[in-house]
Amino acid sequence: MKTRIFRIKSIVGCIISCVLLLSVAASAFAVREEGFLELDNGNRLHYISKGKKGAPLVLFIHGAPERAEVWEEYLSYFGHYYYSVAYTSRGYFPSSIPQGVEEYTTDKLAEDAVAVAAKLGYDSFTLVGHDWGASTVWQVAIRFPEKVERMVTMATPHPIVYTRGYHESEAHAAALDGYIPLIRNGLVPWTVEGVLSDNVAFFKEYVYSERSLNRVPWALGIDLEETWRFNDGESLEALFNHYRALNWPLAYIPNCSVIPDPNYVIKQPVLMVYGEKDRFVSSEVYDLPNNDCTPNIQYLSYPKGGHFIQHEYKWSIMAQMKAFFEETQQ
Repeated sequence: MKTRIFRIKSIVGCIISCVLLLSVAASAFAVREEGFLELDNGNRLHYISKGKKGAPLVLFIHGAPERAEVWEEYLSYFGHYYYSVAYTSRGYFPSSIPQGVEEYTTDKLAEDAVAVAAKLGYDSFTLVGHDWGASTVWQVAIRFPEKVERMVTMATPHPIVYTRGYHESEAHAAALDGYIPLIRNGLVPWTVEGVLSDNVAFFKEYVYSERSLNRVPWALGIDLEETWRFNDGESLEALFNHYRALNWPLAYIPNCSVIPDPNYVIKQPVLMVYGEKDRFVSSEVYDLPNNDCTPNIQYLSYPKGGHFIQHEYKWSIMAQMKAFFEETQQ
């Protein structure tokens, strides 16, 4: 049976949001660190942190087409309780942008996450990810289960559920076929030239819903456009390489138990957050029966939410994340 957490509505939700706003405002005066981590694999990754180093680590990983700053308000809030760190993934300015499709497999992205934590002095941690960041979180839990205490994934389900849904849900297949093959084959508008041709206006409006854009802070919008335009779209090419590195078309795997090695069953507590109006991942995948991949998962869904759910309902999500963290504290 699915364990669902429903958002708190009306006056209760308002009270929680107000408390969170006051907490974030207070933490704005906490020390914010920003810099670069030199990884042993040669990549140099940009990061932002808030909170006291030595407290439990919560590592935030952004997705496409964003960067570490998308988590600023989350860092401010969770910096009260944890050492909260967000890093800009490889391929996105101002981090290193390695060349070649092979540099953007989920294995390499997962290895980066573990390396970032190690550079910060941590052997175990909590992970939070959205979109490709969520894919990275899943892969870390699969490959390095001993390092993951618990995890929050947004807008991207377990990889076996994602691929299974491609074969069992027409809506999910249509959503993926609407952009992934175009990216892989270099078809407009999913090309660097296509994105830059109108000063990224179409790209921004196509990727983000109006609801999402209205909740993206002005300063963050400037940062994102800086990344997209950097060096004639070098980060955009790297973004597209993430999709080219996929094993496509997606294979049909009915459940996790049929794969003995590596073990795809994730036993750690998982909070899966998604919007039912997501245009890039159909919400139908979260209702597939006989899902044995995540026995300790809870679902938090938003009927009007889109793909960039972390912007659209940030205050509610932060409240639910805090409750989840407290409930699953080791």
